[in-house]
Amino acid sequence: MHDEDAPRRRWWPQSVRVRLTVVATLAFAIALSAAAFGLVKLVRTNLVDRIQETNQHQLDDLASQVRRGDLNPEPGYQCVYVNGIPQGCRPTPPDRSGYEAAQREVDTQAGRITLVAQNSLDEVDRTVNSVTDVLLIAVPAMIALVGLAAWYFTGRALRPVEAIRQQAESITGTTMDRRVPEPDTDDEVGRLARTMNAMLDRLETSSRRQRQFVSDASHELRSPLASIRTNLEVALRNADRTDWSAVAGRALAEDVRMEDTVSELLELARVDEAAGPTPLASLPEVDLDELVLDDTVQQRRVPVDTARVSAGRVHGRREQLTRVVRNLLDNAARHAAHAVAVELRSQDDTVELTVDDDGPGIPVDDRERVFDRFTRLDDGRARDAGGLGLGLSMVKAITEQHGGTVTIEDAPLGGARLRVRLPAA
Repeated sequence: MHDEDAPRRRWWPQSVRVRLTVVATLAFAIALSAAAFGLVKLVRTNLVDRIQETNQHQLDDLASQVRRGDLNPEPGYQCVYVNGIPQGCRPTPPDRSGYEAAQREVDTQAGRITLVAQNSLDEVDRTVNSVTDVLLIAVPAMIALVGLAAWYFTGRALRPVEAIRQQAESITGTTMDRRVPEPDTDDEVGRLARTMNAMLDRLETSSRRQRQFVSDASHELRSPLASIRTNLEVALRNADRTDWSAVAGRALAEDVRMEDTVSELLELARVDEAAGPTPLASLPEVDLDELVLDDTVQQRRVPVDTARVSAGRVHGRREQLTRVVRNLLDNAARHAAHAVAVELRSQDDTVELTVDDDGPGIPVDDRERVFDRFTRLDDGRARDAGGLGLGLSMVKAITEQHGGTVTIEDAPLGGARLRVRLPAA
């Protein structure tokens, strides 16, 4: 269908400027030509109406003369006015070609006679011809003027669009810092430019984060590989004195670290594939309190207080919500000094999960940054504490996909409180 329709449109100009100019000029030409034709018609009609009115006055004058006896024509005669001049009475009618005529029958004592008044149309024709001659010059000139104006103003209006197109065409993956020019207007073109620049901002941010993510992931994967290689090289240089069991243990520990990193990266990639928040009504109901209690069964470095865990049911994917709970508890246990406390409660239409620790806490200025991938702080929440810097970013991504929010506050225990709010089922 597309291939069949394409040849039919080849005659139509492809340039928006040309199309707009042609359409505007044609529309104006049709309207102006119709108005000119109507004007000529109106002028002629008005002039003829005046002649007809004059003819009626002249017939009234002839009738008065007959009644006074000034004219005594014989029956069957016609008393005539031509161009306002009395012509007397005659038996034969005058020539009416080129005239606008009117007649009236009048009964006299001698019999019925006919009164005739007629005026030449020469003056009407001359006036109409003069108007027509003027319009034959003025109408094409006005159409040409409108066409030029349409061409000029259309080009002026589309000039920012062309500038936007040229700049957008020059933007590549290595020049994403460029922006399209924004006109100082609040019309459609101005809004288009601002929308494109906002889109380019998002793309640049996404590209920068992607490059940083790849760089950080490469570093995280390179570190255990380099450690394994170093251990093996040192062991091979002193093969006869090497404790190969210890070497294997260190290699396995680094392998576990690398496997954890790969698993976290794959999980983040799966989370990123989802387009926006998940339709909650289509997801099964999950008892969030069960997930919390199941996860706190495993032993951690510090005890976890679950006394304030009550029922809370949400819509969601069980495996992803399990990861949220586990990451929150692992993060708190990793940085706690002596204890971690968990609270789960339902309030109105929200289920709220809070995890407190008594560690060093998180400075206010860093509470947004810690949700970025591979982010680690320089204090007690540092790299040597065992984290990869992916847990909290995954918590935020999964929570937002489930229509919720995650925030960081000061905990009553003195450390950090992470609060997750999800819509209740």
